[in-house]
Amino acid sequence: MTRIAKDIIAKDDFVVNVFDYNNDKVFDTDELYAAFESGWPVVIQNLPIEGLDYQYYDDLPDWTIEDNKWIMPWYNSHIKNRTRLMLERGWNDEQIDIFHKKHKQANNAWNELFDKMFPKYKTTERMLSHRYNTLVENKLHLDELDEQHTGKEQQIRMFVQLDKKRPRVLTFGPDLEQLYKQYKDEFNLYDIDKNDVHNFISEMRNRCVWNEKKWDQFHHPLHYITFNPGDIWFFNAQWITHQIVFGTKLQCFEADILNDSLIYPELCMAERIKKL
Repeated sequence: MTRIAKDIIAKDDFVVNVFDYNNDKVFDTDELYAAFESGWPVVIQNLPIEGLDYQYYDDLPDWTIEDNKWIMPWYNSHIKNRTRLMLERGWNDEQIDIFHKKHKQANNAWNELFDKMFPKYKTTERMLSHRYNTLVENKLHLDELDEQHTGKEQQIRMFVQLDKKRPRVLTFGPDLEQLYKQYKDEFNLYDIDKNDVHNFISEMRNRCVWNEKKWDQFHHPLHYITFNPGDIWFFNAQWITHQIVFGTKLQCFEADILNDSLIYPELCMAERIKKL
């Protein structure tokens, strides 16, 4: 069972939606749409992704980066190019060919799962990335999208824990609304352009989360979620601060959802930021 530990002071300020596929409906349900669009973490237990070779990914050797550095995930372009896989893992052509085949299978499996879960959403782009290096306690942060994301889409990032032996542990801190209310005067947040979603998230992260006086996790209420092997989860990583406490083998499926296809379009990032 997924383990959730809420900060005792701010326990009412953090919501986790947990669905169990053995007992709950998770395909095209009002509850799941509402849970995702709220931005809060959503966990789906006991839902195997059909067509995903769990055993292959679990069998990949553990991989630790020097000094616990974060590295860019492997996207389709990196897999086709082969260079990163050769340099970072020391794989030969045969090993890369096998991984490429498994990537295609996984990408198809994720797309089928997404279409079953959220058939009402219209998407402009989808992609699958691979994150297999071990990370231990990175910084509390907000995910920053590239400048092509102008606020017309709402991105979903869906994760699955592929390590069968070890869980993944994440910390969740304040969301953008909580940060803005707390620091708007101290850090003069009024001068940030709320019409520029990309820049707003970047400025909020730099001023309120990575500020040398404030970024340390002990300045914020923190909530911990331990995701078990096989768990699927998603949350609005641009809205809620978060950090990895421990993690190993992970896949991430990303989709850019058009705001006008959301069930609650007023909850898209662009509208939420304007209301702060």
